[in-house]
Amino acid sequence: MPIDGLKIIQAVMESSRIRESKGIIPIFGVYVSLFFVQYYNRLSFQYEKLLEKTGGDQAATYLIEAAQECGYATFHGIRNSWEWQEIVQPMIEKPEDQIFGFTAMAEAFGWGALQVQKIIPEKELRIKVQDSYEATGYRQVYGRSASGKCYMLRGVTGAFMDLLYGEAYPDGCFTFKAEEIRCRAMGDSYCEFWAKKNDSGRP
Repeated sequence: MPIDGLKIIQAVMESSRIRESKGIIPIFGVYVSLFFVQYYNRLSFQYEKLLEKTGGDQAATYLIEAAQECGYATFHGIRNSWEWQEIVQPMIEKPEDQIFGFTAMAEAFGWGALQVQKIIPEKELRIKVQDSYEATGYRQVYGRSASGKCYMLRGVTGAFMDLLYGEAYPDGCFTFKAEEIRCRAMGDSYCEFWAKKNDSGRP
């Protein structure tokens, strides 16, 4: 049975109606919240600009690493939830099918329209994204960039592969590393991420 992304998205939308008094949403074994993407973008890109002014160039690295760790923990929780076992697991025929489940979840979270372009088990993952909120936000405020600006999606792409082919949780994070080879912030028509084995041994 192929992964029915629409069914997963609909399940997330239904679950998101239940929230605590502070706006926290218990969903697929994790807790999420609603907030404006402009807020996240402002924090990320101002942090990047601040480090540039002080002579540092590590902001992108820190943001990508944070996203990868967050994605690794979040999607581990999702994959181990009863909702995943009830809704997604029956559709999974081979390990790589989990990636399609992950991307459907990410789309439901509002991260963009994700399309898996290529999976080579244990080696490579390519994901194409339309309407990345990071790329859109950067272009609106700063104009065209000389480098990719989708730090969350870049980190999460690596995390997807970590969860499938890294060591057992929690020791598999940063087994893979993703690059953003196309980005709408650079003037491309879409964003694309390429995760491969991290041979450096570092995040």
